[in-house]
Amino acid sequence: MEAHAHSLWRNKPYMLLLVIVFFMHLASYLVIPVFPVFLQKVRALHLSQVGFVLGAGSIAYQIGSLLGGPLSDRLGRRAIIVLGSTLQGSAMLGYHFSHSFGLFLLFSSVNGLGLGLLAPTIKAMIADEVESTQRTAAFSWRGILAHSGIIVAGLVISWMTAWGQQPFLIAALVFGLLAAITWFSLPDDRCVGPDCQRTPLSEYKNILTHRSFLLFSGITLLIWALYAQFALILPLRGDYVLRSATLIGLIWTINSISVVILQGFVSRFVLQRINPYISLAIGTTLLGIGLSAMGWAEHFITLSGAAILFILGEMLFMPVQDSLVTHFAKEEWLGAYFGFSNFVSGIGTALGTSVGGAMVERLGGVGSHYPWIAYGVITLFLAAILGLFALYAIARHKKTIPSQTQSNVQSGKKEGAT
Repeated sequence: MEAHAHSLWRNKPYMLLLVIVFFMHLASYLVIPVFPVFLQKVRALHLSQVGFVLGAGSIAYQIGSLLGGPLSDRLGRRAIIVLGSTLQGSAMLGYHFSHSFGLFLLFSSVNGLGLGLLAPTIKAMIADEVESTQRTAAFSWRGILAHSGIIVAGLVISWMTAWGQQPFLIAALVFGLLAAITWFSLPDDRCVGPDCQRTPLSEYKNILTHRSFLLFSGITLLIWALYAQFALILPLRGDYVLRSATLIGLIWTINSISVVILQGFVSRFVLQRINPYISLAIGTTLLGIGLSAMGWAEHFITLSGAAILFILGEMLFMPVQDSLVTHFAKEEWLGAYFGFSNFVSGIGTALGTSVGGAMVERLGGVGSHYPWIAYGVITLFLAAILGLFALYAIARHKKTIPSQTQSNVQSGKKEGAT
C-alpha cells in the first residue's frame, strides 16, 4: 500500500476528491449521530416513525443513485456533486425548522436524493482518476479521509451539545462550502459539441443482464441492511445507557480515530493478502457481532468496544465492496455501475432502518435483551450465506482475473467487464 500511496499523493484530482470526501462526511456526521435521538426526544416521534424517516432518505437515495449516472454523463460530474451538496444543505435547513413527521419525511427524502447523486459520482471519479491496481488502496484512503471528517464532526457535536445547540445550520454551511470547493477546484468536465459520445440511456439496462454483478448486488443488499442498523441503534442505545449526547458523539469519534489509525494496516496486511470475498464475509460477521454486543454493554467502555468491533467489520468490507464494483464494471459504465451499487445499498439501508426500528420496538426497545439476540441470529444467518457465496465466488474470481487481464491487454479494456 505504501508504493500505491506515494503515487496517489501525486495525483492532484484524486487529492481534491479526498478533500471533498472529508467535507461531505464532516457535514453528514454533524447530524447522523444525534438525529434519531433528536427526532425521538426533541420532536417526540415514535421509534417506528424515526425508522420511517431514515428509511425515506434511503429510498430517495436509491432514486438519486440511479439518476446520477445518466445525469453526470450529460451534465458532467462536477455539476452533479454541486447539485447533490446543495440538496443536502437545503435538507439540513429543513431539519432545523421542521416540527412535524411529514416535514421530516420530506426533508429526509431531499437529503437522500442529494446523497444519492453525490456519493456514487465521487466514487466513479476516484475510479476514473487512479489505475486499476491502485483502486483498493484509493478507496481505503477515501475511508480514512471520510473518518477524519467524522472525527472533526464528533468534536464539533461535543462542543455544540455542551452549549445546547443543534448542528443543522452548521451542517448546511459545510455543505455550501463543499459545493463551492467543488465548483472552483474541479475542472468543468461537461462535454459539449458534436464530438461528445454519451452512453444511450437504453444501454444502462444491460446492467440488469449482468448475472454475476446482480448476484453480488443481492449479497451487498443484505450487508447494507445490517450495516444500516448502527446509525439507528447506537444513538438510541447510547442514550439509554449513557444519558449523554456528548458521550455518544465521542464514541463516533473513537470509531473514526480507529479507522484513521488502523485502515492502512488492515489494507496492507489483510485486504491485499486474502480474497476479497473472504473479506466481505469476515467483515459482515464483525458488523453483526458488534451490533449484538451493544445489547450487553452497560458502560461507556463496553459500548465503545462493541462499536469498535463494528467498525473493524466496516474496514474489512467497505473498500473491498467498492473495489469489486470496478472489477465487474465496464470502464465506460463506471458511473452507471456505481449508481446501481448505491441504489442497492439504498434499498438495503431503507429495509434495514425501517424493519430494524420496528423490530427493536416490538421486541421491547433498546433496554430489552431480545432485539440483541435477534441481531445475533441474523448475523449467524448472514455469515452462513456469505460463506457459501465466498465458496462460489472465489473460484470464479481466480479464473476471471488472469483471462480478463490478458484480454484487456489485447483490447485495451479493464478487468472484470463481463
